[in-house]
Amino acid sequence: MKVIGDISVKCSLRQTCSCILMFFWRVFMDSYNGTPHTLTRYDDDISALRTMLMNMGGVAEQHFADALAYLLDGDAERGARALKQDYEINRMESSIDELAIQIIARYSPMANDLRTIMSVVKAITDLERIGDKSEKMARIAEEIGPILRHTDFIGHLRVMSRIVGGMMHDALDAFIRLDAIAAEEIIRRDTHVNEEYNAVHRVLLKYMNENPNSADVGLRILSCMRAIERVGDHCTNIAEYVIFQEKGADVRHSDISSNKQRTQI
Repeated sequence: MKVIGDISVKCSLRQTCSCILMFFWRVFMDSYNGTPHTLTRYDDDISALRTMLMNMGGVAEQHFADALAYLLDGDAERGARALKQDYEINRMESSIDELAIQIIARYSPMANDLRTIMSVVKAITDLERIGDKSEKMARIAEEIGPILRHTDFIGHLRVMSRIVGGMMHDALDAFIRLDAIAAEEIIRRDTHVNEEYNAVHRVLLKYMNENPNSADVGLRILSCMRAIERVGDHCTNIAEYVIFQEKGADVRHSDISSNKQRTQI
């Protein structure tokens, strides 16, 4: 009788477990049957996140171009715009952060989608800092633009600006297309920016030592050069996030990134 009792208990436990499993299975299936709406909303949110990043990237790219037009060519209209754009970039960063948090809390994304969200959140930080550097250059242009444009260093600034402007455009394009090959090329391109910066840095320090009265202008030119070089670094970061999304590989300290020549402080 005791054996029969044990069997009864085991059957009861089996039935209970079976009921519990059936309950969760039905919940899962009910959820699954509703997934056309749920997954569509999820995909829409991920797509919206990437679109918002591209919009922010477009604003940051225009901000950088406007600041350079003011600095290098004295375009006052674009300069006035460059002095105001940082607010818009900061607002966009906050909106993207908020959506990213909502997606993580609502869907608990994994694998590729999680890498995408992480990459977007990191990229908007770089774009926000590009905005800061652009505003800084616009303010320097407002102070010493005419003087700077009559120095021998304006040509070097144009070279650096052209390289970095191309890097920014290509990095954003690679991000939207998930082009890891293009991203690797962008990372290597940063070497040219650093080489130009280091070469001019030495000449500029020598110039300031020989012309103490021009030290203030020299420091501002150096600040502009450093800002452009840092924008190049942020573009490199964005390219690294492309590789992270596409390959799941962190290349920040890999052979690709280690090829970048260090800049002088």
